[in-house]
Amino acid sequence: MASDKAQYIQEIPFHKGRGPGALFAMGAKQLGGIEQHVIYACGYATGQTGLSSKPHVHKYAEAVYFIGTDPYALDDLGATVRVSIGPEGDQEWFTFDKPTVLIAPAGLWHCPIFTDKITRPFVCMAVSMTGERND
Repeated sequence: MASDKAQYIQEIPFHKGRGPGALFAMGAKQLGGIEQHVIYACGYATGQTGLSSKPHVHKYAEAVYFIGTDPYALDDLGATVRVSIGPEGDQEWFTFDKPTVLIAPAGLWHCPIFTDKITRPFVCMAVSMTGERND
């Protein structure tokens, strides 16, 4: 018989084929009501990274983490990534090759994201302060 504490352990629902590199997405329903939505993906090729081909904005805060996968070189992303901040036509591009977080408070226009160079896959994880994404 499982204890009442078992509710605090949730298997991560990995999915293949949900989009370019999408591995899992979880919201409040899977997270016990915590108002958070997480998308975890791997960047593994050059070109557009993620599903957003144009700048967009949310009514909630979001942090997008870019994390390397070499446990012996955690300060190396293994890729060169470009991300846009600002509405279409007034975008500013930022390029990085170290683990980085894009901090997008509610109302900040951001994306698209492009991987310009890659030597090994990296993790791209968007954490949104909302129970479910519907944008």
